[in-house]
Amino acid sequence: MVSARHMLFSALILLAAPTAWAHHSPAAFDGEAVVTVEGTVTRYDFKNPHVYVYVEATDEAGGTVEWEVESDWTTELSRIGWTADSLQPGDRIEFTAHPAKDRRRHYANLISLEKDDGTVLTSWDLRPEEAPPPQAQASSIAGRWLPARDFPRYFELTAGIVNDKGQAALDSFHEETDNPGARCIPHPLPQRLGNPHVNDIEVLADRVIITAETESAPRVIYLDGRGHPENAEPTSRGHSIGRWEGDVLVVETIHFAPHRSGNGRGIPSGLQKRLTERYQLSEDGTRLTVEYVLEDPEYLAEPLVDAFGWQYAPHMDLIPFSCDPEIARRFKIEEN
Repeated sequence: MVSARHMLFSALILLAAPTAWAHHSPAAFDGEAVVTVEGTVTRYDFKNPHVYVYVEATDEAGGTVEWEVESDWTTELSRIGWTADSLQPGDRIEFTAHPAKDRRRHYANLISLEKDDGTVLTSWDLRPEEAPPPQAQASSIAGRWLPARDFPRYFELTAGIVNDKGQAALDSFHEETDNPGARCIPHPLPQRLGNPHVNDIEVLADRVIITAETESAPRVIYLDGRGHPENAEPTSRGHSIGRWEGDVLVVETIHFAPHRSGNGRGIPSGLQKRLTERYQLSEDGTRLTVEYVLEDPEYLAEPLVDAFGWQYAPHMDLIPFSCDPEIARRFKIEEN
């Protein structure tokens, strides 16, 4: 490992320090601290919802320790060069990461790593532009789209408008016991609209179908004039009906099932939750603006009015949903 590598890692650290752990819970990691460790890979789990690398290294006292290094979804990492064969037991690497707040634990959130052969693998937060403006332009909202990574800002916005009940739930939220992701429960709406995972939109005469690569079933928006059923069974994605206002798709969704983080990290959603969305294509056909109004008087003091941006990405693959329950539980268990 040559000195040029250290120059590269230094640059990556400067880029990563403000953002690299935003995709993960701040309950575990110190986003202001950075560690650099050399060692040998003992295990590599390229699975969802988080990739893990285990590295045997020498500690300051000269003893042997094993680091557990967490990274992102396989869908995100595969788009920046990772594969299931990127690492093998016995590989010598040097990694740079944000360590756990509890320094007694050898647990960290990856920024980047380099193998002995010079291969550099980074976290998704240091990704290159994932969906550069394509030559092709969409003529409608139909097609393949990549949302911008806007869910951290969404978390901040909802946390700022909670009522007393919402604040109490937020204050009592514990990652190790309350995180629905530890049970492979998909991210709820509207958070999912700000997750950087590919979405396909299919426009039919009587419905619009949105397929997201992080959900096992598509979302159906009915355009046939029906209303919401009065006694529908609440579900994680609710019941959606839509209408066209010119070229703008307007969607109204109710009948959401309660969700422990349905309105942001640690803020539940209740049976009164209502979501209104407006999907509008940009003039140049390369972007969608998804304006939304989120209402949930059980936990929010006022409606949240905001927007997510999606980029046209016909050249990208939609990777089928997968979530490994054992891997999902691992994050929760390691919070103890």
